[in-house]
Amino acid sequence: MSAIRSQSPRSPDDPALELRALHAPFGKRSGLTDISLRVDHGERMAIVGPSGVGKSTLLRAIAGLAAVDDGCVLVEGVDVTERPPEGRGVVYLHQMPVLFPHLSVGENVAFPLRVRGQRGDAVRQRVREALSAVRLDAFESRPAHTLSGGQRHRAALARAIAARPAVLLLDEPLSALDPALRSDVGAAIVAAQAEYRPAMLLVSHDLDDVAALADRVAILLDGAIAQCTEPEVLFSRPATLAVARFLGIYQELAGHVRADGAISCALGVIDIPRERRVALPAGSLVTLCFRAESVRLRPADREGRNVFATVVGMRHRPRGSTLVLQVGEGAAASLIEAAVAARDVARDVGDEVCVMLDLCGVMVYPS
Repeated sequence: MSAIRSQSPRSPDDPALELRALHAPFGKRSGLTDISLRVDHGERMAIVGPSGVGKSTLLRAIAGLAAVDDGCVLVEGVDVTERPPEGRGVVYLHQMPVLFPHLSVGENVAFPLRVRGQRGDAVRQRVREALSAVRLDAFESRPAHTLSGGQRHRAALARAIAARPAVLLLDEPLSALDPALRSDVGAAIVAAQAEYRPAMLLVSHDLDDVAALADRVAILLDGAIAQCTEPEVLFSRPATLAVARFLGIYQELAGHVRADGAISCALGVIDIPRERRVALPAGSLVTLCFRAESVRLRPADREGRNVFATVVGMRHRPRGSTLVLQVGEGAAASLIEAAVAARDVARDVGDEVCVMLDLCGVMVYPS
């Protein structure tokens, strides 16, 4: 390892977890590169990214279960990069947690404490506190093999927090659960962390889970962190076109920059506010990104400043319906979607509608 190791004693200002220029390989291949981040006590950070980008590898590297080529892992200001997993103050909870079926729920939760030589009333008290945090108070004596899927996840979480690690790593904690159980286990995660405020780093592929659980979100793309920010910032202002495309919540239209700084596209001339214009020369190709809520249907303008679209279909999703519209003609034609209220859905395929963009929700990126 070429990184300089920090061995200074813990300071009150030290984050619970800090990664400094961490490099973690994928087997013999180059993997994660130059990963740097800080997670404070009591903070929940989500790691998201496409399949195979290295999300689980990152958690395993922090836990000491995967190789690190360079950089370092600090827990509460102490470099633990070369320590074994059990000496790091980190607990890694796999997405399919396993309980000891021959033990009771309480005995499962007590297991990491007994392994560390703890006995007596202190263990019993810690077990009760952990089970209470995940709302399994009444299950302490229940055989572990009788638990439902959601209860098993909560019991495993209780076992993890009973050990009181400085850092808790959760790998896809909700992915194997149905919608009702996801809500229960998600609430248990928040309650469990409030018990003693460890730093929590969780991997997820579900943006709804991320929005509900995370204080900050780190996007992993091409083996590096592409953006790290609060969920409300991420979902309203992705840093790059690649991040916007990964989120999968934006539509795109191609355009080009005009001499006056406005953008010409299939929806006409878009006069982006000056403070949000891209600093590109006239003629540069750009991509406009916007959500269905930013596409507005409106009455035709009597002065003729209209952009018309043709209804080609409708899509119904859990969160609402959208009209699928074709804008432009020939090779320049594009499909976009407009969010519609129930009273507005009586549109037939082939109908012509007048559309406009709400510029507050439009982002422009170099193509």
